Amino acid sequence: MALIKLEKWTPVGVDSLEHSASQVVRSESNSIVTAGPGAGKTELLAQRACYLLDTGVCKPPRRILAISFKRDAAKNLAERVKRRCGERADRFDSFTLDAFAKSIVDRFRLGLPEDWRPESDYTVLANGLPVDAIRIWLTSRGVSESFVSSQNNNQIRAHFDPIMHGYSLPYDDPDITSRIKELGIQWWQEQLALPREIPSLTFPMLNRLAAFLLRQNPAILTALRATYQFVFLDEFQDTTASQYDLIHAAFYGSESTMTAVGDNKQQIMLWAGAMSNAFDKFAGDFSATRCELLRNYRSAPKLVEMQHVIAKAMESGAHPAIAAKKGVAGSCSVLEFDDYEAEARHVATMIEEAIHNEGASPRDFCIIVRQRTSDMIAPLQDQLLGMGIKLRDESILQDILTEPVVGFILAILRLATRKRDPEAWTLLTSEIAALFGWGDDEDSSKINQKAKELIDLVISSDKLSVTPSEIISLIGEDIFRSRYRQYARGSFFEKVIKDFSDILEQYAGQTEAETVNNVIGDDIVPAMTIHKSKGLEFSTVIFLGLEDSQWWNFSNQSEEEIRSFFVAFSRAIEKVYFTYSNVRLTRFGERRQNRTAIHDLYSILQDAGVPTIPCRS
Repeated sequence: MALIKLEKWTPVGVDSLEHSASQVVRSESNSIVTAGPGAGKTELLAQRACYLLDTGVCKPPRRILAISFKRDAAKNLAERVKRRCGERADRFDSFTLDAFAKSIVDRFRLGLPEDWRPESDYTVLANGLPVDAIRIWLTSRGVSESFVSSQNNNQIRAHFDPIMHGYSLPYDDPDITSRIKELGIQWWQEQLALPREIPSLTFPMLNRLAAFLLRQNPAILTALRATYQFVFLDEFQDTTASQYDLIHAAFYGSESTMTAVGDNKQQIMLWAGAMSNAFDKFAGDFSATRCELLRNYRSAPKLVEMQHVIAKAMESGAHPAIAAKKGVAGSCSVLEFDDYEAEARHVATMIEEAIHNEGASPRDFCIIVRQRTSDMIAPLQDQLLGMGIKLRDESILQDILTEPVVGFILAILRLATRKRDPEAWTLLTSEIAALFGWGDDEDSSKINQKAKELIDLVISSDKLSVTPSEIISLIGEDIFRSRYRQYARGSFFEKVIKDFSDILEQYAGQTEAETVNNVIGDDIVPAMTIHKSKGLEFSTVIFLGLEDSQWWNFSNQSEEEIRSFFVAFSRAIEKVYFTYSNVRLTRFGERRQNRTAIHDLYSILQDAGVPTIPCRS
């Protein structure tokens, strides 16, 4: 495929880019891009990848590294670059930062000093250490029991995180206290000495280990920098100190060109350790040029105006976004109810009428809550089920469905249970070609034959629950492990296959086709927390419970909570509904609700011209 001259290159798959985005796409220097919701951050990075690969600015065999902070975001970016660049996308690597850190530790583990070296088959505490275990450990190390018992869960984590992963290894920072250093080294030595079957390392610890490894091994660092001529950092506002330690160790002072994108107004991960000054730190360390994108390609004009009111509540000098969407005005309202049952009936009727009378799809909607998704949606689930509409908590499936091996298996299941599915066929055949290194026209018959062989295996199987392992055995586990770095070592690959088999059983329908449809969720209304909704978009967003009890920590961290509110609001393309119920069903029974503590949120909505509609008996 011939390269395109720099002056002849034009955006691929889109009509045009706004001027600032076009400048970043063609930039030869480090950049930091701030962009609001719907500004096209993913598209900007995809276009930049196309420009660099199609023009040869990224010279073979050098590659582009893209780091995202959610698995679905990394997958989405990789797929978009593949659609835009074709075979040149083979030089584009898209990872989460945690997966990138783990790949470094797994490949170069022996480069760590022996005292800091995990076993080759270490396992990861994917969800971090339980708070009860933290309390026990701190008490066993001489921390006052009265202090430990008096702290809430967030306070305990805040106390423990500096010990576990708060400083660069090997804890030689001059600002570190002797007590933190003592406890930190104790913690690491104990975790690294645990039997291999016990999960011992968290992802923040892996970030610290990877950064330490690169600082200890100049040859490995040089090879990494020689591999990646360009580096993309997505959702940069959520970067934690341990993640920044790895980014800094890998690329500070290198010739790699860095592009970081994000939005301070969507910084909702401070509770999880995100740096409050990530943009300023990056701009200073990497001499990055700042750029701001102002267009909003997602939301209707009225919603964009309302979003700006919220943005000004966070940043008084926030620039107004420019609505690019035409043809629909957009709307938002607050719906008030006597109780949760009336709320469920009303919302279910809204959804049912839109689906059956207006041609809407279940996935045009999203039910968003602040916390406790399953509890909050239960009454609405019952009402919708009575109307023949399914509603589910997406958080359980969101991560597993982004795994490439799961996408591969799902494509086979779709083709085995549906009459036609061109998208699944394209996905399956392209993945088979990549797994086996088949690409020429003469290999097409082998690709098609292997695809049909896999599909026939499912058709002849009695139970979908046993299919994943059978499919993998037909392809060869080693082939998947060699293609995807996250599967290269340890038991993660087996865990993904087992988890997906369990999901097939959990969502089993009366037919195999129904089971596949249940897993994919095409005909199911999704529900999720604000944090899980980040990066997604829906025609209509319905936020259940704009009430004090859902936003219980608002008075302690109002700035971050307003940012969460902004994220929820900005997921919508056309319509937003907030609900308030006088009575809410909680884990402690029925409870009266208030909105005094979150008065600021209602004031913002009032300033934005959002009407309140009583929906009372």
